[in-house]
Amino acid sequence: MWDIVIENARILDGRGNPWYRGSVAVAGGRIAAIGRRLDGQARERLDARGLFISPGFIDAHTHSDYCYLMDPTAQSKVRQGVTTEVTGNCGMSAAPLLGAARRSGLVYGLASDWTSMGEYLDALGRSALPLNLAPLVGHGTLRSAAIGLENRPGTPDELAALERMLIEALDAGALGMSTGLYFAPGMYAPRDELTRLFRTVGERGGIVANHIRDEGTYTVGFLAAVEEIISLGREASCPVHFSHIKAHGPEVWGTSQRVLEMIEAARAEGVQVSCDQYPYEASGGGIAADSLPHAFQAGRSPEQMAHDLSRPEVRAELHDIVAANIVRRGGPERLFISSYPAEDVLGKSVQQLAEEQRTTPAQVVMALLAEGEGARAGWTCFSMHPDDVARAGWTCFSMHPDDVARFMRYPGTMIGSDGSGLSTEGPLSGGNPHPRNYGTFPRVLGHYVRDEGLLTLEDAVRKMTSLPAQTFGLHDRGSLQPGAWADLVIFDLERVTDAPFERPKTYPQGIPYVMVNGQWVIHRGEFTGALPGQVLRRD
Repeated sequence: MWDIVIENARILDGRGNPWYRGSVAVAGGRIAAIGRRLDGQARERLDARGLFISPGFIDAHTHSDYCYLMDPTAQSKVRQGVTTEVTGNCGMSAAPLLGAARRSGLVYGLASDWTSMGEYLDALGRSALPLNLAPLVGHGTLRSAAIGLENRPGTPDELAALERMLIEALDAGALGMSTGLYFAPGMYAPRDELTRLFRTVGERGGIVANHIRDEGTYTVGFLAAVEEIISLGREASCPVHFSHIKAHGPEVWGTSQRVLEMIEAARAEGVQVSCDQYPYEASGGGIAADSLPHAFQAGRSPEQMAHDLSRPEVRAELHDIVAANIVRRGGPERLFISSYPAEDVLGKSVQQLAEEQRTTPAQVVMALLAEGEGARAGWTCFSMHPDDVARAGWTCFSMHPDDVARFMRYPGTMIGSDGSGLSTEGPLSGGNPHPRNYGTFPRVLGHYVRDEGLLTLEDAVRKMTSLPAQTFGLHDRGSLQPGAWADLVIFDLERVTDAPFERPKTYPQGIPYVMVNGQWVIHRGEFTGALPGQVLRRD
């Protein structure tokens, strides 16, 4: 007796093969059989005539580490067909929470009852989840815990503690490590520290996913930052992965071809290199990290940054650097506020706010980040909690469509939202978020496959299923075959729509069925309330 048989579907196996018509049977949470006709008894039969069925989508890059602990019914990912998220990216993870890293959970308003990665994964395992979570451990979190926020090399004892915590996280089940070399404190890590940690990850069969040091012209430059990661992978004999690969800002538009040539040359010599991408010309980010100089961020907590930015002489000293960083991200007219405690600024561009307040874009940005009554310079002031410095975000239209398309066509590029599990109601419904949180995967299907023809349907699904499963070592997921876990998505290619920038908190259409571990989470377009997700630990 099968639990469910899905009949008459156009089957996409996830490995890039042409679709074929057939049926899929599910029993005990796994795919039990696949065939042109399955005539055995089943508790439920679903006629999927006219629809495609594929493996559940694997979001290769997310920041949902805390989201489902705040609201297990958040649906922005599962309604896209996402059944697994790779979390702990950009050097930031929910564990280990020691030393300066303890503030991570506080920023989200959570009283974290864990310290180590193992304890965090156990806490997730005790929670109800709408989909599967597969965690990385963040280098920035490790460095905060072992060394702190200062711009300095670690002492021998600190580096030993950092490596010990990394090994403990890997042994607890983390898939690998992520770096955020663009952010403090990850940016302060010298080469020997990174080589040591990359080698440790490689020796234990993990992978290192990297938010590289520079995606534009902020510091070392885009090409040099790419070469740094390739050379670390070569030297440490470790698989390396480029997170949300992009040519970020007008000064580096057109460099995507050279970057892909560098990746292919590395692979030809035996370095395992891969990448993920979100399908937009707009990025998102934290206003503080993107606009403030690295030297100002060094050693300062969010409270200290907010306090110092309230002083006119500090803002005067930083003004020209902040202004240059705004230009690097495409200019003030292309930067839109996405998350902030004062709702009247949400969705407005930095240029619009500057014109309203009759001040400069750089002054606007620093006023947004300043604490309380320090936000002067013609700004309408309000009470500001210092944690909001860490959470203030913007959406930046900073990529060229030709670079986006070139990276997307590359066979080794998988899809990652760089977003979080959100909701249209409840604690995860605030702000004016980037639409990637709600629409990344339907945008690939609807815009880049159906409308633009940039990808074939089969290859797009491969990039969203078997490729990330292979890259991150997610066994028994990412392809349709008997014995695999029954993570499935059923969609109507002609009806798939994604969330627009004008209404980013919009659930997609055209994805009426999503199954996680053999249970319907989305059925006939509605959330069932089922929470069958699992924590996926590295074997």
